[in-house]
Amino acid sequence: MDKTDPPLLARQPILDTSLKVVGYELLCRPLPEDTLAWQNEHGDRATSEVMISAFNDIGIDLVTGGLPAFINFTSHWLHNPPIMPANSLVAELLEYIPANEDNLAALRKLKKLRYRIALDDYQGDEEQTALFPLIDIVKVDIRRLPDLNQLPELIRKHQHHNLQWLAEKVETREEYRLCREAGCTLFQGYFFSHPDNVYGKRLPDNQIAVLQLLQILNDPDSSIEDVAAILQTDPQLSYKLLQIVNSAAVGLAREVTSISRAIVLAGLDRLKAWANLIALGRLQDKPAVLREQAVVRALLCKALVFSWPDLDDETAFTIGLFSLLDAFLDRPLAEICERLRLPAELTSALTEHSGDYGFILATTISMEQGRWDDIEWDVLQGLGISPAQIEWHYLNALQTANTLLQSSS
Repeated sequence: MDKTDPPLLARQPILDTSLKVVGYELLCRPLPEDTLAWQNEHGDRATSEVMISAFNDIGIDLVTGGLPAFINFTSHWLHNPPIMPANSLVAELLEYIPANEDNLAALRKLKKLRYRIALDDYQGDEEQTALFPLIDIVKVDIRRLPDLNQLPELIRKHQHHNLQWLAEKVETREEYRLCREAGCTLFQGYFFSHPDNVYGKRLPDNQIAVLQLLQILNDPDSSIEDVAAILQTDPQLSYKLLQIVNSAAVGLAREVTSISRAIVLAGLDRLKAWANLIALGRLQDKPAVLREQAVVRALLCKALVFSWPDLDDETAFTIGLFSLLDAFLDRPLAEICERLRLPAELTSALTEHSGDYGFILATTISMEQGRWDDIEWDVLQGLGISPAQIEWHYLNALQTANTLLQSSS
């Protein structure tokens, strides 16, 4: 992680009774104030920044080493959960959120998505006990308790809920001992570690494509095809969608490489929450010609793949679209492929131009750059593709790309 750039977020470890790190609470930079006024004004944006930085800009595995990330959920994020993988995230419900019926219903939906839920800064408020059947972890801010000796009774009183209790803001060995004896099994605080900075480079998004995507997603009559049409004209958004879907797709027989398939798996409702998350982040532009070049490559790869048996046209489109991601994201293609968890076949196609997909991409790039002698014409002719046909496909890709990009601007 490059420390020449400002830190993107901070993390503080969460430990068990053996003092082994079992998770991290992720915090925005600068560190948030622990007040209702601050949360009301900045809470939604702070959570957005943390999730974008952790899951997109840096990569959650690099941030937490595969351990769960505890992330604050404001009322907005409780009712509009993102599509982040549930096994990587613990939704930390802020203490300011009341236990009313709307919030309880939202918590039930969150549980159906298999998120673990923690209640933050519990101090014994009886009204919040209505949340206990739906949560997994209770975080007690021991600095807010009038007397730390009240903690054992507080835990005993609610032991029938089978909750894990986390003592936070532990600052001394004696406090750790008392909390452990009281029944806490998780711990956090300055006694163990101060929050440390996590560095990385923020990934830019295309503002026009994001706004167009939001417009489509907020149209009740929009379809998956409408969403795919927008995503397929922007490599960065497509990259982020596949990254998140593949990180959540534990147990699938194979990784998702088709944008349309990713949209189906994510679902329009959760995709809308993800797009809102992106829109809350910083939006920057790359040159329009770079985006056009990527779309042309994608269209030509898709056109050529129809001459290959057993190859998928949507995967070929994705390879063409992603072939310039190193220029979009200012990172090596190999690193990007690893972040996307692409299969080895597609990774080698992108980075080494090997295999059938790699041959198609190499042909596309040679055609684009006018390097006619580098094109293996004998292989193409064996597949029934003549020089005239490939030239027609290329000109058609240019025209189609221009039409697609104009319609999304």
